[in-house]
Amino acid sequence: MSNKRNFPRLDEIWDVGYRTVTTKEFKSDPINSITMNISGGGICFEAGEEIPEGTMLVLELKSPIFPSSIIALAKTCWCKNKKKDKYDLGAKFWWTGWKDDSVQKKVAKYINKKIT
Repeated sequence: MSNKRNFPRLDEIWDVGYRTVTTKEFKSDPINSITMNISGGGICFEAGEEIPEGTMLVLELKSPIFPSSIIALAKTCWCKNKKKDKYDLGAKFWWTGWKDDSVQKKVAKYINKKIT
């Protein structure tokens, strides 16, 4: 079975806060969770609710190796029921950083360094 991913995955736990991009939910407090794996191109994390494919998410990622949170916009690619009230969710990054295009490259570089 070949790996179709453009970016290698790192199985490392990072804190992640997420919210869907609608006026009502964007203004609400983020839901807290943790990553299951992350790459330079996307993320897999545990969600407490089913989120439909194609939903835009605002993410705040916290890792002990980066000095400040990483803000990202991502689009849900899949969401699978794991167990009662728990879902595995995969999302593709649309952009990362806050007025800093280098953040996604820094994440990808860190992941590549860790797995090689």
